[in-house]
Amino acid sequence: MAGLACMLHQAGRISRNRPAILATDVHIGYGEFDLMVSATAAWLQAAGLHTGQRVALYMEDSWAAVTLILALIRIGAIAAPLSTRLPVKAVRRQLDQIHCTTLIARVRATSQPVLEGITCLDPDGLVDRSLSADQTQTAFTIPDPKPASIIFTSGQTHEPKAVLHSYGNHYYSALGVNQQLRFGSTDCWLLALPLYHVGGLSIIFRCLQAGAAMAVPASRTAWVEALSQFPVTHLSLVPTQLQRLLDTDLPKEKRATVRAVVVGGAAAPPALLDRAREAGWPIATSYGNTEMTSQITTARPHTRPTASPTTGPVLRYREIQIQDDGEIWTRGATCCLGYVEGDAVRPVLNESGWLATGDNGEWNHQQHLRVTGRQDHLIISGGENIQPMEIEQALLAIPGIRQAVVVGVAHPEFGQRPVAFVDDTSQREVDALRAGLAATLPRFKIPDHFHPWPTDLKTTGIKPPRRALQERATAGKLKEKG
Repeated sequence: MAGLACMLHQAGRISRNRPAILATDVHIGYGEFDLMVSATAAWLQAAGLHTGQRVALYMEDSWAAVTLILALIRIGAIAAPLSTRLPVKAVRRQLDQIHCTTLIARVRATSQPVLEGITCLDPDGLVDRSLSADQTQTAFTIPDPKPASIIFTSGQTHEPKAVLHSYGNHYYSALGVNQQLRFGSTDCWLLALPLYHVGGLSIIFRCLQAGAAMAVPASRTAWVEALSQFPVTHLSLVPTQLQRLLDTDLPKEKRATVRAVVVGGAAAPPALLDRAREAGWPIATSYGNTEMTSQITTARPHTRPTASPTTGPVLRYREIQIQDDGEIWTRGATCCLGYVEGDAVRPVLNESGWLATGDNGEWNHQQHLRVTGRQDHLIISGGENIQPMEIEQALLAIPGIRQAVVVGVAHPEFGQRPVAFVDDTSQREVDALRAGLAATLPRFKIPDHFHPWPTDLKTTGIKPPRRALQERATAGKLKEKG
């Protein structure tokens, strides 16, 4: 089994005095951070945790959570960060799904009867800043493929899958992204995405690989404020976060220090990207998924926009092949070990040795990828194929519309018809929405119904809650917008 350098230990030696963690309450250098992780690893072992054990974390993102994840990997355990937006009953379901019996969580969560039979550890008693760890025990290399983490997919159209990543997956994912974005030891990446999302977890490894700083906001909602507080040069956002960024009045000098704003996680409306570029933000569009350990393609910042936005070229250590039906297949050193199903791990590659993503795409003349929709979102109406993504982007191009999701519902004559859920600050009438779409879409693609965005809708991820909206549309009894 080949070995890869321990990125943290390497950064601790090479960039010893450079900042590793920047948070409101602590600033930690790489030398100190390496010792901290080793000391915390010793506490985890004293608590009975061991190599190969699956350990879930149910806690808010913080420098302590980052420390625990790295300490688990250091002892050879498998870290599984869970969404704190999940109710405890859903947490138990995910624990059972991956046969995990150890949970690191605050006492208030672990006292609930639904967690009976789960060993619960309080994070406050595990993170050690005493720096008393014996550094002679620190490994210089980590075997690959060594399982390192489990991340649940968003579950927007299916039940969430538990994706098992190796240390090597994170290593090569970080290398490819850092090379494309020229992310180095003098830079700082803001943790604006949650650690239970692969886009958030990957930020840790990019910073370690580069010996760069990671800025950790005081809370999930404080990431915009952190831009003013820390010397951020890079950040990753989903489109809804980009919208919030544009609505925030940041000082010009703070905006000038940012060299890349990576936008991914969901299709970004061209109008939103244009607005961001006009405001001076260095936008880098990207495409990726959980199975491929985050980004697969990424455009360089300041790439000239086109009429049909792309997500850039394929990054190093990844490959893409587009099938005759338009489906994107991918593979490479960043491809996960498989889906965790109890004690088993189910492979993700098909018989041809590729991961079939379910996404559709095409190349432009520069061999940059343009994602055109999802195969399982396709609406077939009267023999015509309708991709909801095209309608959603047309809706999001209308000023005042913040969110839009289009789903298909059964129709007695056409088989299926599209309906839309719209978050519209302008409170337009339905006829105005139809007229706005008629300027760019053929008549058969204009939704039959427009429903207001449900105010009671809860989401556990960072993507639009498509599955929940599909269920509501199918169930009927919805109020028409306007």
